[in-house]
Amino acid sequence: MRFRLRFLLQEIDLHPGVTTLGRSADCRVSLDDPLVSREHAQLTVRGDRVVLEDLGSRNGTLLNGERTTGACELRDNDRIRLGAQEFVFLALDVAEGASSRTTGFLTRCASCGVPYAAEAVACVNCGSTEREEDTVTQVRGNDENWMLQLVLEVLQRAEVKQRPHDVERLLAQARANVEGRLAGGAEVFPEHLDALALAAVRLARHLKEQRWLDWALELHVLARRWPSAAFVAELASPELASLELQALTPGALREWLARLAEVAPPDSERQRAALALGA
Repeated sequence: MRFRLRFLLQEIDLHPGVTTLGRSADCRVSLDDPLVSREHAQLTVRGDRVVLEDLGSRNGTLLNGERTTGACELRDNDRIRLGAQEFVFLALDVAEGASSRTTGFLTRCASCGVPYAAEAVACVNCGSTEREEDTVTQVRGNDENWMLQLVLEVLQRAEVKQRPHDVERLLAQARANVEGRLAGGAEVFPEHLDALALAAVRLARHLKEQRWLDWALELHVLARRWPSAAFVAELASPELASLELQALTPGALREWLARLAEVAPPDSERQRAALALGA
């Protein structure tokens, strides 16, 4: 057997031995949630059994909606909640585990709209069992635009809830998806590129760091696409300008625009707005 935890659109392998979950950076699964204790719970894998134990946490650990007491043996599709974070436990045979990253069924919660695994008992975000049946969709490895759309929807909800660490984690996941596909010549929907670039520059502004701004700028060059009006407006915003980031100096912007002009097809409206940044 092979065991995993599914969290939003990620899957975490559980190896033999103990996996600790909590707020501490020393935990194998570290959660940025004030309702989660530093060392909140642990999962122990022994052979074909996985046991969940609460580690004396302040707010307790829920298993399928019930507070746990003592050691609890897990079954496939059990739901584990720590604070506001919910995981789905998966018990897979070896063949199934090898293919589960590229093929599966996703549905959308009718209550909060978050996509989640169709085999789960309830939504991993809000716990609702109501689902939009017409959205149950098979996601295959070659349907990367659909998967990216789901990541973007979860990312945008994390932005609304002001969870920058979740935004950064989801952006990193989307970045790997997009960069690999662009390098291989695969199509990435233009609206996805625009949404990712905008989310990255907003995160850079929130974190007051340049690295996501650098990536947002480079993404346009890789995609050979002039930036959206919303992206240009973010670059020109007083809040971002006040950070005095090197990438936004006149010289750096002119260099970026020159690189973009070499690779991006003409686009009169977008091109004109972008070139105004280097004026």
